[in-house]
Amino acid sequence: MAKDYPSDKLEIIIIDDGSNDRTVANVQELMAGTTILKLIEAPQLTTGFAPKKNALLAGIAASTGEVILTTDADCKPGPEWVSGMVSCFEEGTVAVVGYSPVSGGIAAFDAFVNGVISAGSIGLGKPTTAVGRNFAYRREAFEAIGGFGKTIQGASGDDDLLLQRFATSGGKVAFAVGPATFVPATGAETFGDWLTMKRRHLSAGTRYSPSLVGIFVVLYFFHAGLIASVITSLANQTSWWLPASIWGMKVIADWATLQKGAEILHQKGWFGGWLVAEIVSPFLVVFITPFALVGKVNWKGRKLKR
Repeated sequence: MAKDYPSDKLEIIIIDDGSNDRTVANVQELMAGTTILKLIEAPQLTTGFAPKKNALLAGIAASTGEVILTTDADCKPGPEWVSGMVSCFEEGTVAVVGYSPVSGGIAAFDAFVNGVISAGSIGLGKPTTAVGRNFAYRREAFEAIGGFGKTIQGASGDDDLLLQRFATSGGKVAFAVGPATFVPATGAETFGDWLTMKRRHLSAGTRYSPSLVGIFVVLYFFHAGLIASVITSLANQTSWWLPASIWGMKVIADWATLQKGAEILHQKGWFGGWLVAEIVSPFLVVFITPFALVGKVNWKGRKLKR
């Protein structure tokens, strides 16, 4: 992950948050003969803290670098990841969001769409979403906004909510488009796993700004109305041409957006996923979202607050 980055300016911190595999043993073996690799154990969870944010805070506290880069255990950063992400920090840049393609089924297409939304919103000057699998920010900027702030309680949001806090602080946010900065990750193994993950991610939306919540509410009712119009037309209650026209315009708009996003993210093999998504995504949006807004969510066997 740092083949061409000066070793005297680099520290790699592995945070063990209750692992039950060979993580600790493997890291200890790798630590032999090097001083840049550290292993720390996440402290006992503080009341009101979400587990991942608790672990991240421990890692940040143990680090000394000016720029913090985060990734996850199921990721494989390339040898030029560090230098590529760091090179995106210009004068005034407080955070850099990277792309993290995922392998396998619906999770792969979902990660691509999220990457397009992330790059697009940042390009428009309205940073909205990021992924903790590939995220970098200045330590001083993180401290200046009070870290995770009140969002520290939520199971999700160590990425997009933090990004939004950086954006509202007045700092510049960039998106890394170089393939060397991409961080491949392992996708959810089953559709059920993906649903659990998606519900957790969507749950962070309850902590978004009122303006973003308003946009998502409009999108939700657009999809709900689209489904309702199809159902009524099939029941011969309304003409078929209206839902067909609206759905057709949606298909064209989605294709144009994803086509441009695929060029920016160097993404291939997305067309098949897009065809399926155009049919099923309105139903997924309408039926998954309500379940993400109530109750607790699951994260590695732990039931947590939204």
